[in-house]
Amino acid sequence: MHRFTFSKSLICATLGIVSLPSYAALQPASEAALAGETAKNCHFNKDTSTDCTTTYRYTILTNNGREMLSRIDFSFPETDRLEIIDAQSTQPGGKPVALAPSQIDTRMAPNPDQGFQRARQTSIAFPNLRIGTRIMYTVREHTVAKPLMEHFHYPMMFGPAPVRSDAFKSTFTAEQPMVWRSELMEDFTFNPSSDNKTLVIEQQKPRFVNYINEAGNAYIRQMPRVEIASSSQVQDHFGNLAARYQQILGASLPAGAAKVVSGLKGLPAAGRVSGVMQYIHEQYRYMGDWRATDRGYVPFTLKEIEERGYGDCKDLSVLLTAMLKASDITAQTAWVSRGSNPLGLLLPGTGAANHAIVKAQVNGQVWWLDPTNPVFMPGRSMPDIQNRWALVIDAEGKVYQDHIPEEQPSLSMGVKKFEHFNRDGQARTTAEVQMGQMTLMQLSYADTDSGVSATDLNLCNHFGKEIGDCKISREKTGFVVPERYKVQATLTNLRPLENLSGQQVYKPAFASERWDSLMNYRRTGQLADLYMADPETVTYDITLSGAEVGKEIKTCKVNSPWFDMELSSKRSKEEYRYLYSMTQKHSWLSHDEIMSAPFEAMLQQARACNENMQQVVQLVTRS
Repeated sequence: MHRFTFSKSLICATLGIVSLPSYAALQPASEAALAGETAKNCHFNKDTSTDCTTTYRYTILTNNGREMLSRIDFSFPETDRLEIIDAQSTQPGGKPVALAPSQIDTRMAPNPDQGFQRARQTSIAFPNLRIGTRIMYTVREHTVAKPLMEHFHYPMMFGPAPVRSDAFKSTFTAEQPMVWRSELMEDFTFNPSSDNKTLVIEQQKPRFVNYINEAGNAYIRQMPRVEIASSSQVQDHFGNLAARYQQILGASLPAGAAKVVSGLKGLPAAGRVSGVMQYIHEQYRYMGDWRATDRGYVPFTLKEIEERGYGDCKDLSVLLTAMLKASDITAQTAWVSRGSNPLGLLLPGTGAANHAIVKAQVNGQVWWLDPTNPVFMPGRSMPDIQNRWALVIDAEGKVYQDHIPEEQPSLSMGVKKFEHFNRDGQARTTAEVQMGQMTLMQLSYADTDSGVSATDLNLCNHFGKEIGDCKISREKTGFVVPERYKVQATLTNLRPLENLSGQQVYKPAFASERWDSLMNYRRTGQLADLYMADPETVTYDITLSGAEVGKEIKTCKVNSPWFDMELSSKRSKEEYRYLYSMTQKHSWLSHDEIMSAPFEAMLQQARACNENMQQVVQLVTRS
């Protein structure tokens, strides 16, 4: 379980600038790096532990395939078992040669960046790999049962890969009847036994699915997958865990937490929530401790959490829940699948979630709180938990499925800039930037991670291509960020104009990058969905003086289900003013949406509007 990853790039992230790839497509099967065959046999034991034996066979088809197989690693908790029971390689025209024991290495795996664990890692390395070499190895694994789990849940997916799958067969057996749900598994057959205690899943024909030259923010949001479990009922999977959480929450708050809650009495509900979040951020580190055992979903007790001064998501979330409840805030611990690309819930089992958060009722509104993040904006969910299912523990210890909505767009950046040109074509610039939502949270995180001076330099560099004597004025940022935050800047823009065919041209920074990347998507035949990050509104109010502009920009508007945009201008005797606003309404653009006729019409309008922004200017003779 992990936490949100913040980018240090501020303005570019907000503008959605992405690199432009070459033509995108499904990679032809003739370019597959490997040809593979997989045979898996898994048995789900009565105590929900699992025994699996899997045989992998690969033929190297390209030099890249050779690199992919140079070393094969298997990491597993120390409480589990993993052994290589057979491994051999066959050179073109040769006979199978068993892998020497010296080529199999088992050691302790390194600890993760934020935590302790007792994990082991086994690695195998086949010698003399070249195109045409065939390798085979069989892995036997025993996965121990997790605490308080009486039902198993086993997800399996078949995402894009540079490997051609020539054969896949998996046989599952269990001590009790199994249930399963699948999605996009038309290339596979399902053969259950009459009592549903055996299930054979087999690939019908060779398949190769891999994508090339997609954008950096592209994702395949639906892929063949299947989930197998001993129950389809959420309470069967989470009932015991919910009871344990309620037991932990029933204990008295430890001294430090109790003192903080007492000190927050009398504040409005939002202030109490912010105060508790601030306390956890200041007093606790996000760090997991899995040394004694794989705790699975089970948190430490409140006393243990306070004694350690750190915890992973389930530890910090159960502490947050307890402190909010003691502050007279209705709060419930919840489990979600965290990340940019969440999958729908096929079966509500313990293999579906990877993160714990808190659902709170604040002034009649639902707040979804994540105590593992380095910044907090009251009332706004982080992008990596928006628009997805959540499994929530109610006051009676029952678990129910809820939905975290996508946030509505609000102002992330409003720029008001005044640029005065001198006779040399430089511009003395003053700017006031209003920041909100993710842009402000990125700024606050960058201040902590890199330092204020580095962040100010980053801000300066985004006001133009060549910047001189830049000064930034702003208040100190903190963990709890306000709805709005002001940054003021003064600087000299050494190259605000571009010389094109002898003419001086002014092009606003917000002009075309977003629309160019979307046009490029259509032109190059990209296939994936695009993640556009948090819904947002950006505005620019730019005034130019010291130059005469060549034309009047006509007002234009674009309204669509995906973006709204408006551009207008005003001319006075000595000044010219741009007014621009753009609202991105959703986090995702699907392939079908981008390739639709209405989306194309929107793009054409937006691009035509943007082309009008580029201005030929003539500098006045006085400075």
